[in-house]
Amino acid sequence: MGKNMKWLVIALAVLVVLFGISQMKQSGYESSSDQVFDIERDDVFSFNISKVEESITLNYNGETWSIEGNDTLVVKKNTMDSFFSNVLEVKRTSLVSKNGSKWEKFNVGDSTGTRLVLMDHNGESMGDIVVGRSNAEWSSSNIRVGDEVEVYQTNKNISWQLNTSPTYWGEVPPPPEPDSTSVDSL
Repeated sequence: MGKNMKWLVIALAVLVVLFGISQMKQSGYESSSDQVFDIERDDVFSFNISKVEESITLNYNGETWSIEGNDTLVVKKNTMDSFFSNVLEVKRTSLVSKNGSKWEKFNVGDSTGTRLVLMDHNGESMGDIVVGRSNAEWSSSNIRVGDEVEVYQTNKNISWQLNTSPTYWGEVPPPPEPDSTSVDSL
């Protein structure tokens, strides 16, 4: 009985060590900071969204948002509210890859991803991410943050909000109301 107990204790010790090693490896796949941006909405005065050869920049003058290079469209308030509430609150949920050569596979490469750069009132970058669709999960996106090599999955899909079309962000304003005080003289 003594020999069997000795082997049982050794086997149990080996299992505990293997479990510990497994836990350490698994913790390497978790993000140390799950919030992608540590930015307040009021600090963002401009942002640029670019994908391959398409690009759009929106600027804030302290009162209203405008689409750079477009003076015919008025920026939609609900689109901006949705953008900020989703993008600034997005979190990393899991590490997808630590290999830069796999960026294209996860749609976060230069030719497959969409780059978002948030800027402050001085035009300085406050946040820079590349976003791609997740092929594994429709309700999340893949992201690459700044110059990091790692690709993470997010807690929500934000790729649909990174649209480079001016008509996504703006709309033609309604015509002005006729002035009821003017009198036509005939």
